[in-house]
Amino acid sequence: MNPTSDRSQPAQTFYRRRFRAAVELRGLSMEGIARSCEVSYRHLSFVVTGQRKTSTAVLAKIRALLGEAGWLFATGNSPALCDDSPAAAAPPVGIDHAAD
Repeated sequence: MNPTSDRSQPAQTFYRRRFRAAVELRGLSMEGIARSCEVSYRHLSFVVTGQRKTSTAVLAKIRALLGEAGWLFATGNSPALCDDSPAAAAPPVGIDHAAD
């Protein structure tokens, strides 16, 4: 048995609209996530809609791509979605905060 395809775990529940919002916030696409996870778009779509289970390795990759805040929002474990990407934490370019 291949350890990366262990599907004995319960299926991860995603909320489709929340998942799509987290994907869009990161500037990603379903196709891009599927490519990064090395699965088909169809398989990813089935996973998100709860029609298929997937490996823990694929879930870990999706979690990394969405970021922790996106993952928590998409799985219904957070009431709000915020951008926790490094780019969101950086101050805007060209603004001098020393002048304040």
